[in-house]
Amino acid sequence: MQRNIPLDILKLILAVIVVISHAGILWGYSELGYQLTVEGLFRIVVPIFMMVSGYFFISVIRSRSLVIWLKKVVAMYAFWMLVYVYFWLDIPAANSHEILRLLRVAVMGYHHLWFLSALIGAAILLYMLRNFSMKVLLVWALMLYVMGVFFMYAGNYHLFAGSVLDKLFHESWSYRNFLFFGFPFFCIGYLLRYWGGARQLDRRYYAIWSLAGALLLLGESYLNYGSLEGLPHFDMYLSLLIFCPGLFLWVASMKMLGDSTSLAYYATALYFIHPLFISLFEALSYRPGNTLAMLALASSLLAVVLLKGSRKHLGFAFGG
Repeated sequence: MQRNIPLDILKLILAVIVVISHAGILWGYSELGYQLTVEGLFRIVVPIFMMVSGYFFISVIRSRSLVIWLKKVVAMYAFWMLVYVYFWLDIPAANSHEILRLLRVAVMGYHHLWFLSALIGAAILLYMLRNFSMKVLLVWALMLYVMGVFFMYAGNYHLFAGSVLDKLFHESWSYRNFLFFGFPFFCIGYLLRYWGGARQLDRRYYAIWSLAGALLLLGESYLNYGSLEGLPHFDMYLSLLIFCPGLFLWVASMKMLGDSTSLAYYATALYFIHPLFISLFEALSYRPGNTLAMLALASSLLAVVLLKGSRKHLGFAFGG
């Protein structure tokens, strides 16, 4: 299968970033370093994953095969939700609050699996809006993302202190979902594929674009670090709208075709399996930090290599 090898390499690098981020690399070592990386630069992971998915979703729209695509992704989502059921299906008391929590997790996904839930919602929404012009789709994508960023900033800066909105915007699911996060970048990826003009610039422009976006992201993260006490948690930044498309186009423009199916498998498997090893080492009293990050990464990579032979039977779980 001919694939764009640099894109699969990028996906593998991003998967590694996810592992070390969730394990708290630099935690307790450098507060500023943690803020600028884990809570800053590393936030490119989900946007780019969404953009890659949206970029190739054009084939689904052209062939009108949404149902086939959905069966594949929903099966993947159901499988991994069952794998992690021990961590989220806890019913100490059958009250309405606990039931609503479980329903929210089941629909929006446990921990890192929210990505698949958001991907499914983003794809359905884009398919419904497929007949609108590119300009309309872009406006909707930007508007929804800016709304999500506003909700997150409002929660962190307590713009509605003492109100129900303040509590709501402190819940990541209120903005980190298919509507305000998934769809915007999924749609941007689709538009970049649909509009060939964005893919015909000299690679040097994409490099400059990416560098400018990275500096803006670092600046935005640093300003939040200086303005808020402790280590503020941010999933969404305005500067991601600049950095992520630039980086994606820069990598995609390398156009090195070949069979990189194995790289794609490693990236996907690493993303889905790593929380099991983080939980294992945390149970062994390892705290978030560099040691946990290295142990989790090494163990996850080993497991992914050992599981490679199971792709024939569990291909649906790894996007195969």
